[in-house]
This record gives sequence, C-alpha cells and structure tokens, in this order.
Amino acid sequence: MEKLKIFDPQEAYIKTHSGSKGGSTYEIIIVTPFGDYALLSHLSYQKNQESAFEINNFINSTQTYLSLYQNQRNYVFFFSLFMLITTAIGAFVVTTPVTNCIFYKSLNKVFIERKGLRSHEIIEYPLESILRFDIQDKQFKYSKLYRAVIVLQFYKEIPINLEYTDEKSVQYAVSRIRYFLNMDNS
Repeated sequence: MEKLKIFDPQEAYIKTHSGSKGGSTYEIIIVTPFGDYALLSHLSYQKNQESAFEINNFINSTQTYLSLYQNQRNYVFFFSLFMLITTAIGAFVVTTPVTNCIFYKSLNKVFIERKGLRSHEIIEYPLESILRFDIQDKQFKYSKLYRAVIVLQFYKEIPINLEYTDEKSVQYAVSRIRYFLNMDNS
C-alpha cells in the first residue's frame, strides 16, 4: 500500500499506453507545480475516468482534503491465475515420462528405457524373441491416436512408447525399425 501526499494539484487526466499487441492500459496523471504523479495502472478506463473526475471536482471545489482509494485486486487475481496455470502446464510437461528404444544388432537385444520424474525402468529382450510390430489405436474424443507395440513370443505386447500419437508418425517409426532389423512388412 502506498500513500501519496500531493500538494497544489492543477489537473488530472488519463494517459493511455498502447501495447505492442494492440491492448491498452490507462493511468491517471495528476499535474502539480512540483511534478506529475501517476496513480495505479491496470485499472479499467471507466474506473480511471471516475477517479479523474473526482480529482478534478476536488481541485475546482473548496474542499481541503481528498482521499482516493484504488486497488488492483482483479489484475493481481488474473495475473496470479495465469501464472498458476502456466506453472501447472510446465510441471506436467516436466513430469511427462520419456521413452528411449534402442535396437542393438551386435548385442542381439532391444532396450526400452523409460524415465519419469519418480521412476526409471529398463526393459530388455533378445531380438529373436520379436515376432512382429503392431500399431495399436485408441479412440479419444474426436480422433484416434496410435502407438507402436513390439509383439514378443507367447504374444506378449510391449509398447515402445506409452503415449499415443498420430498415425503417420507411428507408421514411419515402425517401418524404419522393420527396415533396420531386415524384417518383412507383415
């Protein structure tokens, strides 16, 4: 909270600041012989207009004292809400698990490494235990998403990546793996 004691005010007017994206903010400027004083910005034009009108009425009256109270609660609330949502999205992105699938011909093995915020898992299988690669789909609200799956002997299915994505990316990844391992496209 800030208190300003302004002596011998001459006039009050609204100064408009135009942002680079077309938005505008407004602040009241009080002119005195000792300098200009700016009141809070980020208030609506209407609130600033009411305050400027009240100040100019005071200047033109015989009153000896005017107390004006302004707050930025709405601005602070929406700014805080925006920061909270941004932090939540950032935390989600940071905690999303990462999958790394590596095929080693020289070791005759496939390694699937999954790293998350609280977990680290490595799955390892011999290459000869791979029967084929499938593409699984899952219906979401308005679309289908896909993921690649390794089908092992005894028809055990291991997703290469736990997350689902677009069909074209998954088909491309499966075709590249089949090409690398010299497998037919069955």
